[in-house]
Amino acid sequence: MYCAEVLRTEITVQQHMISASSEAAGVGEPALRAQWIETSAELLQRLAKLERALHRLQRYMLPRIPALDSYPLASAIRQANADVQDSSVNDAVLRRVRDCENPAWTEVQPTVHTP
Repeated sequence: MYCAEVLRTEITVQQHMISASSEAAGVGEPALRAQWIETSAELLQRLAKLERALHRLQRYMLPRIPALDSYPLASAIRQANADVQDSSVNDAVLRRVRDCENPAWTEVQPTVHTP
């Protein structure tokens, strides 16, 4: 749940940045507008990456949630919100937050049993 909350927050921030960038691209000199359009394209790519990571994590977590204790889940959500706020001043927290963008650990590897 930690990473799901981090990703939701990051997606919201990304959407606000895209909106601001799009508004900025509508005014100013042509060269400046071109830079804002390029920035918007990069922001849209990152948004798509974050959304893919969140959907992947949700597909992994949703079937498991009924079997989990709600107290640790709530604690993870609170910790995620605190970490997102602290990530701009703390490198260790920033790394932990960024790790959520690549949920490779959600891949379930088949277990091979040999007799």
